[in-house]
Amino acid sequence: MSVHLLQTATSVLLKDPTASLGDVARAAGVGRTTLHKRFPTRTALVRAVASDALDLIESVACHVDFDSDDALEDLMTRLVALGPRVEFLLRFPGLDRDEELAARIREMDRPVLDLITRLQGTKLRRDLPAWWILHTLYAGLFNAWEAISDGRLAPLDAPRFVLSTVFEGVSDVRAVDRT
Repeated sequence: MSVHLLQTATSVLLKDPTASLGDVARAAGVGRTTLHKRFPTRTALVRAVASDALDLIESVACHVDFDSDDALEDLMTRLVALGPRVEFLLRFPGLDRDEELAARIREMDRPVLDLITRLQGTKLRRDLPAWWILHTLYAGLFNAWEAISDGRLAPLDAPRFVLSTVFEGVSDVRAVDRT
């Protein structure tokens, strides 16, 4: 039941960041009392959703060989599959005010930043800061999840869209060369 509650809470809170515990309970098909027993406050629910998303990322990241040249591709494919659960971390306001969550998010970013730094000068541009590339990846993931949710993008195509945008950008080099 808790997985269902967390998935439902994620969906409800992404659609309406001001949603109440009552809104989440209705959407999950449980009584408000049941939800309150599990999560006594809205803050506790938001924290549980964020913590669960971080747990999911950690469980996925432990299967990525960050020393591989294809690690970024592998990671993006795995993160796209997590969908809204991870989108919550990128979008939900105020998570950075929770010191423990903020520290876990920074820790989650560390191996990805190290990977980006290692790939700069080969697969990735050296003239951009690694943090910028990381945030560009996250923006691409966010856009992919939104497009999947809207039915405009197939989940299997999403990693390719994100990675081609990061690796190649959106300019048409051929068109630029002709001018």
